[in-house]
Amino acid sequence: MLIDLRIEGKKVLVIGGGVLGERKITSLLEHSPDVTLISKTFTSTLQTLGKEGKITLIEGDVETKPSLLTSNIPKADLVFAATNDSSLNETVSKISRDYNVLVCAVDMPSICDFYSPATFRKGSIRVGVCTDGKSPLMSRVLRQRLENAVTEMDVLMVELQSHTRTIVKDHISDGSQRRETLYKIYNDPVIRQLLSDGNLEEGKVNAVKLIEEIYTKKDHSNQKT
Repeated sequence: MLIDLRIEGKKVLVIGGGVLGERKITSLLEHSPDVTLISKTFTSTLQTLGKEGKITLIEGDVETKPSLLTSNIPKADLVFAATNDSSLNETVSKISRDYNVLVCAVDMPSICDFYSPATFRKGSIRVGVCTDGKSPLMSRVLRQRLENAVTEMDVLMVELQSHTRTIVKDHISDGSQRRETLYKIYNDPVIRQLLSDGNLEEGKVNAVKLIEEIYTKKDHSNQKT
């Protein structure tokens, strides 16, 4: 089951300050969590992020000082084991599970509570591809393929649908009729052309007119009966 977890402000603990840790933290920071990183060493990028106050760095060897794990994991909402040491990743996973903290071990699906899908974002559209941890390469390939398929018109249609959905709710009480109306807006050739031309505001105007027309026809039909 894919779940879109909102991690803004959540405490996220990452173990591993190498390339894997840097890649994971870079993607995490797009969603504004509170990130703490534990590692013996840090890449230059991670050092810079620490100096800028974007992440908290804890320098130490968790193998010789396991208290770094047992004292920090219980405070976390999510844990990522992002080291090249499979044994260490397993240790991180076990301790996390002992404390009932969700854990993801990079490239080790068998000891993960969840996977990080390959994602892309265009406007309010976010798409994730997951292969159950079996093939990160295929996740990236499919993500790129899907990213090319999502157009700017799709992005604008999301905004248009968000705008008109509230209006439709105010005018039409029946759920199936609301969906039918929203599909008519989606399929309307004039509205689609306006969005293709990048004209969102005119698209909204035409969508509202279409709603009013549908509602007026429905009202007249009810009066006749």
